[in-house]
Amino acid sequence: MKRNIFRKIAATVLSVVLAATALTGCGSKESEKAVIKFETGGAPAPFIYTVDDEADALYKTKDGVFLSGYDIAVLTELFKLPAFENYELDLSVSSNSLVDAQQGVIDATINNWSYNEERAKSFYFSYPYTKSRYTITTAAGTSVSSFEELADSGLIIYGGAGGNTTNAIERWNEKRTDDQSKIQIEYTSVDMTVQLQEAIDGKVALIHDQPVILSYKQAYPEQFKKLNISVLSDTETATNITANNTSHILFGNTGAHAKEYQKLISEGIKTLYDNGKLEELGKKWIADVLGDPTATVLPLESDLDYLN
Repeated sequence: MKRNIFRKIAATVLSVVLAATALTGCGSKESEKAVIKFETGGAPAPFIYTVDDEADALYKTKDGVFLSGYDIAVLTELFKLPAFENYELDLSVSSNSLVDAQQGVIDATINNWSYNEERAKSFYFSYPYTKSRYTITTAAGTSVSSFEELADSGLIIYGGAGGNTTNAIERWNEKRTDDQSKIQIEYTSVDMTVQLQEAIDGKVALIHDQPVILSYKQAYPEQFKKLNISVLSDTETATNITANNTSHILFGNTGAHAKEYQKLISEGIKTLYDNGKLEELGKKWIADVLGDPTATVLPLESDLDYLN
C-alpha cells in the first residue's frame, strides 16, 4: 500500500517537473530575439567612422570595433523603438557589405547608400534617413550656384570616373548644343590640398555634398578663409544631379526577410521623423560636429516613400 502511495507521489512530482520544464522551454523560445545582421564599410565621416575609445562609441562590434557617426546613431535609435523589442542588432564592418547583402550573407547594409537603377535590381531600399544638399566651392568673392553658371565660369571640375557628380556633369554636357557652353571636367585624383589651392587661385571649382565639404573646411580652416561655399537648391540638385539625393538602408532582394525588414526599418525611420528624433540626430551628428548650424541632412516628408 505504501509502495503505491510512493509511486503516485513520484509520478506527481515528475509530472510537475516536466510541466515546469516545458513552460520554461516555451518561455525561452518566446523571449529569444530575431537577430538582424548589418554590415557597414565604416566610412565616410561624419556619417560613419571608427573611434579609439569605447566611451566615444555608439556601437561596439563583436570584433571590438568602436563605431560612431550619424548613420550609426540612426541605426541604434531604431533598435530602441518599441517596434524593435523582439529584434537584436548585429553590426559589423566589412568592405564587402554590398555583395554580402546581395548574396544573403547579411540582412542589410548601412553606408549612406544612394539610389540608382542598377542597385535597385539587386536591393530593396528603406525610406531615406538622409537627404544630401550639394555645394559648389569657388574662390572667395565668387559664387556659383548652378550648372549653367558653372559652365559659363570656365572653371574646371576635377572628378573620378563613375562618381555621382561626374556622371551628372557628363549627362548635362551631352544635352548641350554646340553653341552652348559646357562644364569642363578633368578626370584625376589630385590631392585635396592641391584642389583647394587651385580653387583659391580661381582655376577650379569643387562639387561635394554639404557634410563632406564642411568636413574639409574643418580640416583646412586657413584655406577656406579664401573660399566660398554655395549650396545648390533642391530643384537644381534634382534637375541636374539626381532626383534621389537621399540615402537608404539596403536589403539584398534575395534575402529571406528582405521585404519584412524593409518594412520594419522604413516604418521605424518614419517614427523617428515624426517624433523629431531624426532631426535631432542630424543636428547633433552633422551640424554640431561640422560646426555649421545651417547644415542639414533631414529628408523632406515627401521623400518618405518606397523607391522599390
